[in-house]
Amino acid sequence: MSERDWAGELELYLRTRFVEACGTIGQSVPFSALRINPPLGIEESEYFLLGLEAGLFQLDEGSYVQSELLSPLSEGNTRQRVCQLFGLDSQPPRLFRQGVCQLSTASLLILERGWLKSHVFMESSIEEHRFRAGRADILVKSATGELLICVEVKRSVAELQKLITDLRACCNRGAHAQGDCGFPQNHPTYEFCALHRPIYFWGVAPDADICLGMTYEADSIEMEQLPSLPPRSLIELS
Repeated sequence: MSERDWAGELELYLRTRFVEACGTIGQSVPFSALRINPPLGIEESEYFLLGLEAGLFQLDEGSYVQSELLSPLSEGNTRQRVCQLFGLDSQPPRLFRQGVCQLSTASLLILERGWLKSHVFMESSIEEHRFRAGRADILVKSATGELLICVEVKRSVAELQKLITDLRACCNRGAHAQGDCGFPQNHPTYEFCALHRPIYFWGVAPDADICLGMTYEADSIEMEQLPSLPPRSLIELS
């Protein structure tokens, strides 16, 4: 059996759903109207489609993503676990590119890395999400609620590399305010790590990733770049 054309299959799926979603708001767009930039990665496409097929998430008629992995929109709200994959209010309507990678990464953690659905928590605000203290793109927690892995998803490899460079500079400097930071765009990532102290920080972009082991000192955070995110068995024993 030949290998599936994961990227081609996902592109077809996204273009079809985009045309359908635009139709729900009375906009008729050609099949070629959807801009996918950067192009879909192979592994990214594979785990998006496998997660869809496994029922980890689904898109409704308006192409809103629904999933038990998504955080509720408000405290105590267990029903509204939805987010958008397409920005239909913008002109022209567009794909939230980072959201594709975010959904794919959550699926990979479960289907390939062995984490249970009850361990994985995905931020609801896929659209134009900015990393804020207290929130993250994806969190992996132990059965007792301990934060093990913090995941930040970027739309491109260049953005991922800048994130890691900025995070390293903030961690080396130690406690400081965003207004006094030379890297304000990614400073909230540092604030999140300093506040919540994940054991591992995993930066992900389409078909690229960087894993850091995090050690917390009194005034700084030590970061060790690892070859890859350790398997679940080793993380749970740490």
